[in-house]
Amino acid sequence: MKLSIERAALLKSLAHVQSVVERRNTIPILSNVLLRADQGKLSMTATDMDLEIVDSVDAEVSKPGATTTPAHTLYDIVRKLAEPKVELDLSAEGTSLTVRAGRSQFKLGCLPTEDFPQMSAASMKQEFELTSAELKSLIDRARFA
Repeated sequence: MKLSIERAALLKSLAHVQSVVERRNTIPILSNVLLRADQGKLSMTATDMDLEIVDSVDAEVSKPGATTTPAHTLYDIVRKLAEPKVELDLSAEGTSLTVRAGRSQFKLGCLPTEDFPQMSAASMKQEFELTSAELKSLIDRARFA
């Protein structure tokens, strides 16, 4: 996997998905975000096994691929970068992800994508519809909690 992406777009998506990741986790893979680059998009997935957040952003993908890397560490690195472009490059072995921006370079450890839990939306068979007024009423009733 190798790609180049706008720092602001990456930061916005990372902020969104890393919010579900707990800082202290007994299962190491749950501290990671799944990065999947393909066809001009970078897709990011994070989960705590109860909730899954998926976000995607446009990127210049020169080599498609996927990996998982620590979500909070990647977010903190991207947040502190000054350059407008960020490059992500997965090592040939798939064990480390290099984050480059200008003269800055960071190597993050990676875990196999096969270990990342897959939550299937297809297994959720219940559906319902609410009007905006009904949803507002429900939120107002539970707001105190």
